Amino acid sequence: MRKMKVENKEKKDNKKNKSGKTPEKRKTLYVLLSAVLAVVCFLIGGLTTWFSLDKEMRSLVRLKDKIQEEYYEDITDKQFYDTIFNSINGTLLDDYSWYMTSDEYKDMRSSGKGNKSGIGVTVRTQDETGASQIFILSVCGNSPAEASGLLEGDLILGYGKTESDITNDTVFDHFTAFLETVEDNQTFYVKIQRGGESKVLPLYKAHFKESYVFYRTSDTAYRFTGNKADKLTEGGEPLPALPQKAAYIRLTQFNGEAAEQFDEGMERFQSDKKQDLILDLRGNGGGYLDILEDIASYFCKTADERRPVVAVADYGEYKEEFYAKGNYYYDYFTENSRICVLADMDSASASECLIGCMLDYGAIEYGDICLSERNGIAKTYGKGIMQTTYPLSIFGGDAVKLTTAKICWPKSGNCIHGRGVLPEDGAKVVLESYEKDAEITAAVSVLYQSATV
Repeated sequence: MRKMKVENKEKKDNKKNKSGKTPEKRKTLYVLLSAVLAVVCFLIGGLTTWFSLDKEMRSLVRLKDKIQEEYYEDITDKQFYDTIFNSINGTLLDDYSWYMTSDEYKDMRSSGKGNKSGIGVTVRTQDETGASQIFILSVCGNSPAEASGLLEGDLILGYGKTESDITNDTVFDHFTAFLETVEDNQTFYVKIQRGGESKVLPLYKAHFKESYVFYRTSDTAYRFTGNKADKLTEGGEPLPALPQKAAYIRLTQFNGEAAEQFDEGMERFQSDKKQDLILDLRGNGGGYLDILEDIASYFCKTADERRPVVAVADYGEYKEEFYAKGNYYYDYFTENSRICVLADMDSASASECLIGCMLDYGAIEYGDICLSERNGIAKTYGKGIMQTTYPLSIFGGDAVKLTTAKICWPKSGNCIHGRGVLPEDGAKVVLESYEKDAEITAAVSVLYQSATV
């Protein structure tokens, strides 16, 4: 029986091979047929994609090809597409919407998480006459500039890699070119003017985690430090102008770890047994709505809900409500507490939304807002619209940021876009000053009417 089975198998194999095709030949044929089929499918898919494009998009592709074939100068793909995208950003869309390359999108997401690099300052590059200057408008929390002792209002007069070779130069582009020659964490020196005096400070540039919350009373000061900006550390200078019952919190952006930092600031407020709060939103251009939802939880005074509505996005066809993470007002304040807000024309978007939430829920009145003049103008920015960022690839490539909705205050439905908060609303005003704490001192005096301080 075993021999019979072997002979039958040989007969079957011989029958299969009468076609002359060995298993190896059949395998090769299958591979060729698969390859041909793949090419056909690819061509069909390409043609389908091509004809699915708008007529104008097909013309744009042909235009690019013809320019690159026939134009007397070489035009690279990057030059062509940069021109298109720059036109979209500069002409087609509003000032808050733009196309981002993959690198720009990556940088935006990283910056929104608080990851920064450099020395950590923003500057004004010209004075009132148009002359060059390097005037420090703000210093990032937890930055090299803060660690080195630079302050708002300082003028950089010169710089050098050693104290003995400082070059007197106030042109910002020259300063940035100099910074390109300095390695990260390498000490260099800047000559500054502060008030009527000049001094030399050591400085460096580095990657750092920005902090956004600063806490001060009349006799203490705290800021966030560390690699993650998560250590509330005693440091900085107190604010003697503050009433003993008041604390001051400055919130510079709704980014990164701002919500967690604000929570710790309020815990310090509570442990210090303070009653009043001065909330400084000057220069705060906004940020993320989820951080607003967290911070607004402390200021919904008259809300009965456990999670009150703090903002409403109006998309035209429908509305979306954003909710506080809780309702903590009476955990930290009493009926006798007073909350005041400092703002200026750079207080925008989420800052204005927070002000609106505080007004709508009775945590403040307009008379509790003090506006700092900027170039003779006293107001908040007036941005009552929301942007949404859409990745254009599932693989994390480029993206577009688009204005998608109006932002309205939670109860009144007020939208301050194009207007802002103004003195005619009842807000108080102080003059612009970059002398140390001068604006804060003036605002406290105006808000508390000096005699009661």
